[in-house]
Amino acid sequence: MELAGKAEERAAGSSNRRTAPRYGLDEEARVFLVRQGVTVSCRVIDLSLKGCRVRTQDRFAAGASVRVEIALRVRGFSFRFSGVIQWTDGRRLAGIRFVDVPPRRRDELAEALGEVEEKNAAKSAGQAEEQASPKGNVIPIRPVQLQGGPGVQARSSEPQQSPLQAIAVRPGPLPAGLTKEEAQPVAVPAAKSANSDRRAQSRHAVDTSAVVFLINVASRIQGRILDLSLSGCRIRTDERFPVGIYTRIEVEFRLEGLPFRLGGVIQAIHDRHHVGIRLLDMSSRKREQLEQLIEEIKELQEKEEADGRDQGLGTRN
Repeated sequence: MELAGKAEERAAGSSNRRTAPRYGLDEEARVFLVRQGVTVSCRVIDLSLKGCRVRTQDRFAAGASVRVEIALRVRGFSFRFSGVIQWTDGRRLAGIRFVDVPPRRRDELAEALGEVEEKNAAKSAGQAEEQASPKGNVIPIRPVQLQGGPGVQARSSEPQQSPLQAIAVRPGPLPAGLTKEEAQPVAVPAAKSANSDRRAQSRHAVDTSAVVFLINVASRIQGRILDLSLSGCRIRTDERFPVGIYTRIEVEFRLEGLPFRLGGVIQAIHDRHHVGIRLLDMSSRKREQLEQLIEEIKELQEKEEADGRDQGLGTRN
């Protein structure tokens, strides 16, 4: 790290200090050396609006001022930027400065970096809270089961829930290849209020292509989203779905021109090609975008239904 910082300072000069904040990242990327016609696999380890720092798998042979193109993906956005090598440490680290970035792509990069900042801040806050908690003095409280005659009831440290406050999602018959452990039912906690429940569970029919990324097995499945809400979606896959519920996934799609890549878990398996996904860990920025998009879809569908009713009345009259 120190060697890389010194190399960057020598290459850029003390007058060319960073004017755009950089954010820690760990994403796969490809650097294409324009003149040599060679593609180098690497990982982006920090990123800003003006450039990035990459770590290559093998020793990076190119020197400073070499023209490159870099392809990377950040929070669901795919980018390919032209740039120049600003510095190298002579081994596996290199700094790239972006050049001739179109305004639209720059705005998308700024949006992606905003989500990276939110994610990093949430992670740091969680780590600080975990370190500050007095782990040594915390004694887990478990429900106590009492045995006795009539009138003796078991007491629990947790408040009791009605059957409607915890819903078990149980799929139908297991497709071949699924284990019982993979298909354990998932408990869905009740929403905070009736209004928020209606809003979160209100699903709207859509039809757009999607890619489901299976995190643990590093594979992907193509499909189409059939309906969408703030809390999840239903997808029809092109191929037979190979894993059970509660599997961590990411789903990538584009709707009304907006790209999304959202994390979640498999909530239900309806059959071999239809699965329900519950969305998790959504940034506030993406949630606002999705909420606005769903409202637009709802308004459009209500307008179409109203137009259909008006046409029906006109036909009868």
